[in-house]
Amino acid sequence: MIDWLVKLDTQLFLFFNNALANSVFDRLMPIVTNDWVLRVVFLIIIVLLLIFGKKHGRVAALLCVVAVVLSDQVSSHLIKPMVARVRPCHIIPDVHLLVACSQGLSFPSSHAANSFAIATLISLSYRRKVWLYMTIAAIVSYSRIAVGVHYPFDALAGALVGVLCATVVFAAYQGTVAK
Repeated sequence: MIDWLVKLDTQLFLFFNNALANSVFDRLMPIVTNDWVLRVVFLIIIVLLLIFGKKHGRVAALLCVVAVVLSDQVSSHLIKPMVARVRPCHIIPDVHLLVACSQGLSFPSSHAANSFAIATLISLSYRRKVWLYMTIAAIVSYSRIAVGVHYPFDALAGALVGVLCATVVFAAYQGTVAK
């Protein structure tokens, strides 16, 4: 069963990474996936929530920080060492690699976990444009495959970790407010 899933994940990776590669993605995806770009975007979101969000926005900003810290710790320091999956850029010879191939582990994608943690927390706090928040998180997650450093199941698992962590943080906050 596991072998079948690994083969499927590899085939999906080759499709998304090689078959869908194009000059637009080659320029755009390294920017989308860049750690510093993501940190700046995250900081802008937090600042905007703090400035314009009143009490509701300040709470959402704080909960976003907690959700990202939780999702990052769960993905990077709990799950990755347990699974110990090597990145595709170290294994697959025909990777369309657009960024440096990190020595870190692959499963799950922390970029996906953190992006979906923010998207989910903001979606739970501000329900008007859920599709926008989730689309942005999905693009960040896809960028990890497009640049050649994660398998699709890494991104999917990261997304699930992010959604779960944000939901737990939001529910815990709701539980304390209800008391």
